[in-house]
Amino acid sequence: MKPAAFKYVDVAEEGALAAALAENGDEARVLAGGQSLVPMMNFRIVLPAVLIDINRVDTLSYIDVGGETLKVGALTRHAMLEDSTEVSQRCPLLAKAVRYVAHRAVRNRGTTGGSLALAYPGAEIPLVCMTLAADVRLNSSRGERSLPMHAFLTGALDTTLEVDEYIRGIEIRLPPAHCAASFVETSRRHGDFAIAAAAAVVGRDATGQVNYVRAGVSGGTGAPIRLTALEGRLDKQSPTDAMLNEAAHEAVADLEVFGDHHYPGDYRRHLLRVVLYRALGEAAGIETKVRHVR
Repeated sequence: MKPAAFKYVDVAEEGALAAALAENGDEARVLAGGQSLVPMMNFRIVLPAVLIDINRVDTLSYIDVGGETLKVGALTRHAMLEDSTEVSQRCPLLAKAVRYVAHRAVRNRGTTGGSLALAYPGAEIPLVCMTLAADVRLNSSRGERSLPMHAFLTGALDTTLEVDEYIRGIEIRLPPAHCAASFVETSRRHGDFAIAAAAAVVGRDATGQVNYVRAGVSGGTGAPIRLTALEGRLDKQSPTDAMLNEAAHEAVADLEVFGDHHYPGDYRRHLLRVVLYRALGEAAGIETKVRHVR
């Protein structure tokens, strides 16, 4: 199929973008990488009357690592994150996760803001942002606001982005330099959306005790979920394989996990336990034994 007729608007700066959104409201859609929007338009799942192309808005494309914060623009391509030495060194969780996003051809065009705006439940970038408690910067002709990730992303394909707003970028408070990170997901084929995914960042002191931990999962949970109870359980502990196995089991047991005709809820829950267990083990430097996963 081909998309329904629409008006094409090309903008080159943020003022024009804000004005176009204010004028057209919910009849408009923003075109960035187009890796999700264009196929949805072709299948007529989405029928925008106006398409606003932001690819020439250079102020939305940046990677800025300063002090304890990583700032990423909404128009920053996934490939830019993948190739960034600064991201790899300062935010290894994001660097590892972005390599799971589809294939390189898609990463060359797909954008950070597009991934957040779509809020697909199996997407990698929203899981990283939820796990690291990123802030999402939004703007409109009414002004700018900043929301924590848990307030911005409210469910599968559901955000609090207003019809006249656009995403400017994200801000991530960087984990301490001594931390290790892991991102583990399972999918039917390499490049597909994840059936289940887990993100973990763990830091340990000279005695082996955990002094920093962040963990999150997605897949069958609607929006990605940060596992704060699990983080509290592991903090100030000297982790073992058995401890991580038990912690992963308990963390996932409390989640509401949805199934479908492809993947029943119990199957998804089992996969979430496995990927979480593996991610925690890799981040903590513990050799895990998958046969132990309950």
